[in-house]
Amino acid sequence: MKEPTAVPLGPVFSLADNLRGLATSWTGEWRDVVAQRAFVADLLAGLTVAAVALPLNLALAVASGLPASAGLVSGAIGGGIAGFFGGASLQVTGPAAALSTMVLALAVEFGAEGVAVACLVVGVVQLAMGLSGAGRLARYVPESVLAGFTTGVGLKLLDGQVPEFLGFKILGFDHKLIDIAKMMHEPKWLHHVSWLSVTCGLAVAFMVTKFAAYKRFPAAIVGIALATFVSVYLDWDISRVGEVPSSLPHPSLPSLDDDRLLDLLVAAVPLGVLAGVESLLSARGVDRMVPTRKAHNSNLELVGQGLANAAVGLMSGLPVSGVVVRSTVNVQSGAKTRLASITHAALLVVAVLYLSKFIAQVPVAALAGLLIVIAIRLVEVRELVHLAKTDVAGALAFVVASVGTLSGHLMLGLVGGLVVHHVSAYLRRLDPTTTPRVLREAGSQGQEHGVRATLGRAQALARRPLGRGHGPVPETAKWLSQIQGRGLRARSSFVHEQASVVGRVFMGDNVHIAAGSSVRADEGTPFFIGANTNLQDGVTLHALKDKTVNVAGEAWAIYIGQDVSVAHNALVHGPCYVGDRTFIGFKSIVHDSVVGSDCFIGHGATVVGVEIPDGRHVPSGRIVDSAEAVAKLPLATAQQHEFNEDVVYVNIGLAEAYQKDRISPAQPGMSVQVRKDSLASWESSWVPAPFSKERF
Repeated sequence: MKEPTAVPLGPVFSLADNLRGLATSWTGEWRDVVAQRAFVADLLAGLTVAAVALPLNLALAVASGLPASAGLVSGAIGGGIAGFFGGASLQVTGPAAALSTMVLALAVEFGAEGVAVACLVVGVVQLAMGLSGAGRLARYVPESVLAGFTTGVGLKLLDGQVPEFLGFKILGFDHKLIDIAKMMHEPKWLHHVSWLSVTCGLAVAFMVTKFAAYKRFPAAIVGIALATFVSVYLDWDISRVGEVPSSLPHPSLPSLDDDRLLDLLVAAVPLGVLAGVESLLSARGVDRMVPTRKAHNSNLELVGQGLANAAVGLMSGLPVSGVVVRSTVNVQSGAKTRLASITHAALLVVAVLYLSKFIAQVPVAALAGLLIVIAIRLVEVRELVHLAKTDVAGALAFVVASVGTLSGHLMLGLVGGLVVHHVSAYLRRLDPTTTPRVLREAGSQGQEHGVRATLGRAQALARRPLGRGHGPVPETAKWLSQIQGRGLRARSSFVHEQASVVGRVFMGDNVHIAAGSSVRADEGTPFFIGANTNLQDGVTLHALKDKTVNVAGEAWAIYIGQDVSVAHNALVHGPCYVGDRTFIGFKSIVHDSVVGSDCFIGHGATVVGVEIPDGRHVPSGRIVDSAEAVAKLPLATAQQHEFNEDVVYVNIGLAEAYQKDRISPAQPGMSVQVRKDSLASWESSWVPAPFSKERF
């Protein structure tokens, strides 16, 4: 494998190399489509997603101050092009609630033509991000800032949709949410409400919330169809969507007065960045839902989103992005390839061509009921409370981003939130008395005798099985006590016949243990090695007797997370915890320590008796044996993270190649048990769902 020093220190990308890499990834994705032959499953999934996307696209177009037809066209054209060219095969693209407030501001100031121009700008921004390799940067957006942004969007949506829900606008009132709150103490405000509108909105909201657990049931479209049928049959005097063209618009290049173009660019460029980040975060969530699939290609996804937004701009639509809810429905409906999202787009085209007269009769209040449910889900009060208790700086970043979004100063709020987060992280790094985050969940009662460290659920991500079809998974929390002295490894893991694995060693999917390695869980035991981790030639794993780390209630002599690379002739001697996506260099020593996630330990370094927080770099040859030495460690660079990603990818390929050549037998001293039962109840008992909320 290549040395880390081979990574260039100048520009982090070559445009020609990046283009070749994107082309290779895209053709590989389409080869998978042909190879899987999952046409029926993708057709059914696409039909289900289209039923969910149709009312959302209508509602978000109206909420953005544009004709309902713009939402349908955007979902159809943008969803189809992003599905065809993008790098996240199971992601579904369309108008997003998180972007609606910015689009509304553009529509108010520049009109529908200005929004179309903004789509072109968004497309160019995203293409530039994808071709420059900037997709990897999305991982550095903290959850606190993202949660604050979506909370501000939710509150902004409520401000615009509650009056529609109450029917104020059809009765001639133009109240905002704050005006309604001020009227609450006066009962006469009830005389201003259109109760027919409220009935339509409540019916849709009830359907969406009542049937939320039934992911394949298109509750939104059923609720809106019922409200439309009843209101038309009874001839209710309420506001409706209005005329919807029964054909797709002809492509045309939108134009804007030269003196207003600069103002539009100032507003549209941040929108392009936000739409790109939203798409990548959604794609990351899909990866977590289907961990058995190859992870998305972030740069290729940005290119697909850029092409989609450029095409939507030519069709007079509104900006689109990848969205979690539609993508979640796609996965849960059994989608196997990108054909599902393309099918969803084709069905939306059919809706434009043949259902326009029915869509025109949809009550605006019914769409408002759907958007109010979305808005409430976007408001993350629990996240703010959690941050206030555990991370005051994170809570402040949340509030700054939220207030900026709600007040209309979006970029100021987002930049302010990012500054608060990163300044806080920098100050914590400089403070030698700061307790690493990975140890905070241990509490203040101290460790039990012989327990090196106690870590919480957030550090046990590698214990999540990669899913059905990839071999064995743990069964329950008492699993260890039932399997005395026996190892367990997934079918997809590979142990070279010249390696030695002894004792209770538990391996996740795609683990690769190379020739000459010695994994000895004979004195200190047991060991856990997470999915996609590789131990290269000559690596030694050993541990002290009766010394452990406690990870999510389980005691391990050595716990190595997922996507970890341990290079040639390195020694990891327990008790030790090594976090996800960490690299340990050649001939390095890690003993009696806790190493956080996303760390990079250089060649020949020695780490003894310390706790290293997430994202640190131990330079080659450095000895780190005190809190003062830890405080001086720099942050790992993006190049180092990318290097580890490349090493992980190479070793997964090596393990697969070895598996095809021959199946490695169990090594002497290791009893291998292959389980065929269902996914673990141990897992579902405490591991949280990938998302605590739905981002539309």
